[in-house]
Amino acid sequence: MRGPSFIPKLLAHPGAPLFALVFIAYAYFYQAGGWNQNGRFDMTRAIVEKGTSSIDAYHRNTGDKARVRGHYYCEKAPATSWLAVPAHAAWCALAGRPASRAAIDRAAYVSTVFAVSLPAALAVLGLVWLLGALGCPPLTRFIGAAGYGLATLAWPHATLFYGQQLSAALSLGGFALVVAARDRTGRGQRLCLGAGGFLLGASVMADYPAILCALAVTIYAAVRVRPLARVAWLVAGGAVPAVLLAAYHTSVFGGPLHLPYEYSLMPYRHQGFFMGLGVPSGEVLLNILVTPYRGLFFSAPWLLLAVPGAVRMWRLGGPRAEAVVCAAIPLLYLWMNAAMVDPYGGWAVGPRFLVPSLPFLAVLACFALSPRPDASRAERWIHAGVAAVLLLYSAAMMLAATAVKPEVPIHIRHPFGDYVLPRFAAGKLAVNPQSIDMAGSPPGGPPHAWNLGQLLGLDGLASLVPLGLAAALAVAWAAWASARSVSASASASR
Repeated sequence: MRGPSFIPKLLAHPGAPLFALVFIAYAYFYQAGGWNQNGRFDMTRAIVEKGTSSIDAYHRNTGDKARVRGHYYCEKAPATSWLAVPAHAAWCALAGRPASRAAIDRAAYVSTVFAVSLPAALAVLGLVWLLGALGCPPLTRFIGAAGYGLATLAWPHATLFYGQQLSAALSLGGFALVVAARDRTGRGQRLCLGAGGFLLGASVMADYPAILCALAVTIYAAVRVRPLARVAWLVAGGAVPAVLLAAYHTSVFGGPLHLPYEYSLMPYRHQGFFMGLGVPSGEVLLNILVTPYRGLFFSAPWLLLAVPGAVRMWRLGGPRAEAVVCAAIPLLYLWMNAAMVDPYGGWAVGPRFLVPSLPFLAVLACFALSPRPDASRAERWIHAGVAAVLLLYSAAMMLAATAVKPEVPIHIRHPFGDYVLPRFAAGKLAVNPQSIDMAGSPPGGPPHAWNLGQLLGLDGLASLVPLGLAAALAVAWAAWASARSVSASASASR
């Protein structure tokens, strides 16, 4: 008897429409250039087109660079640039080496989708699984994962050729695999720990501060994994990217522990106690959390549910160790961000240095999305209404920021009120005039950024209509897949 084919089973999987929705939402936008993404893409181009890590041929594109022995290098962690190499190499093989600015922008878009958007969308599925493993109800885990993907800074950063969102995806994947290892034995446990360690190590290759997350998860593994000796598999998995990173540092910067920041041409990298880290500031903490300047909770207030969510996780008893990890990682990132000499990360709509911690904050928040089991009907309606308002507001803010420009000039005191929302309301979308190839693009020139609707000839807010249609189809698909799953479960129980 012939069994069901792979494609129908895939289409019926509850996670398939969610993945499609977030991936389309990420791949729909191209944000063009800026110093951060230019430096990273310079390195990708140098590897593919010149066979070297030196960005000498492209260094005028960016101010975020390091100078070593008369040569220029990207001053960022290398994983985003490295991961984009296959995509850019394939582009060059199929379309030829890009020469015009427009061609380079298209090549950069492909690299961004492959190296950032795709891992970010996969991380949303990883979050669904993790929430299920921690005991979150089915509907809540999908709503919460969609909230993380589309109602936090994950959305705009999944469209930027930065390292923070890739690091977030890898860190979350590493933690999820370690959680999976706690209930396994033998070969399955070793594989989960080894793969988890590799992803955690790779997250540091994408964004150096991810060492905070890697240490927190390693301590968690030492507490939860038995036998304890098998934690060595986690360490062994992490050693692979660590050796790669050390080899890169040694070949370019002279030693395994020599970071590119030591040779950065940016003055703030040489201030503070250690490469831009100083004394934590209360004013900075307020600005990156609650004020309209760069406040995380100002633009994504649903994440405030992390506070009651952490309390609920603790009271549940089972996921207490996981609750500690998910609280500790955002707190460590907050400490680091508040102590930075350059805490706001240049041009941004929010605290981009906190982006790698957002999946863990979202885990906590998801546990507060569902009302208490003993809540009355009125309390349940109120709870659902408040959660829906917070999620919809957050998603709307992230849509506006992603559609207009996630990199708002640092001197603008209210990035949303003074920059993003007025332009969004006027239909001025994808406004970035800077190419990823030339930092000297004139500020008043035509935009290099675009969305897929604009490529179809749609203008203003109408350019978002195809994205809205895709979202509606994804919701209908999810409803169909859910009904099919319920029907299959009912049939199996008869």
